[in-house]
Amino acid sequence: MLAKLFTYSLFGIDAKPVEVEVDISPGAMPKTILVGLAEAAVKESTHRIERALVNSGYNRPIDRIIINLSPADLPKDAASFDLPIALGLLTASGQLASDRFQNYAAVGELALDGTIRPVRGALSMAITAREQGKHGLLVPVQNAEEAAVVEGLDIFAVGTLAEAVGFYTGNLPVEAVEFSWDDALEEHGHYDIDYSDVKGQEYAKRAITVAAAGMHHLLML
Repeated sequence: MLAKLFTYSLFGIDAKPVEVEVDISPGAMPKTILVGLAEAAVKESTHRIERALVNSGYNRPIDRIIINLSPADLPKDAASFDLPIALGLLTASGQLASDRFQNYAAVGELALDGTIRPVRGALSMAITAREQGKHGLLVPVQNAEEAAVVEGLDIFAVGTLAEAVGFYTGNLPVEAVEFSWDDALEEHGHYDIDYSDVKGQEYAKRAITVAAAGMHHLLML
C-alpha cells in the first residue's frame, strides 16, 4: 500500500512543503529505505519511529519499506518528519485509514515511548501551511501557541502518536488552539528590567528602539 502525507522542512527561516510517501511491499528480507536528500538526523529517525510505534501499541511493519521525502532536491535535516513518517507507516500497513491527510499536515519529533517533542520553526511552518490552503496543522503541544499566531489556519496540539492517530481517524475530538494577543501580552509582556529603569541616555534608548522596530543593525561605542 502507498500512503501520502504532508509536512514541512525548514530552509533558513522559511518552511518548504514536503510530501511524505510511504510504500510497503512484501519482501523476503525486511528492509527500510529512506530517500529524498535526508541528512543523518532524518535517516536515523527510522529506528526511533519503529520503537515509538511498538511502544504506542501498534504493529511494526516487517516488510520492504520505502520512505520518500519529496522534493528530492530539498535538504532535510530535522526530526520534525518523525510524526508524518509514523502516520504513513500506519496507513501503508493498514492500521490507519483517514481522509484528512490532504487537508491537515503534521510535524513533530517522536520519543521512544510515542510522545511528541517540540520542533523548530513551527511559526514558519504554519505560515506555509496557510499559503498552501491547508485547513489545519498538527503540532506538538509545546509549539501550539507559537503556531496559533497565524490567522486563517487551525492549529491542533497533540502530545502523543496515539492522539495524532485519533485526530486523523476522527475518534478523538481535538479542539483547535485559540490564540489571544491579550493573554500573550499578559504572560510575556512584562520584564524584570525595562528601559524606564534607565535614567537619562534618551538618545541611546531612542536609537535602540528605532533599530529594534526597523530590524536594523546597531553599533554601540
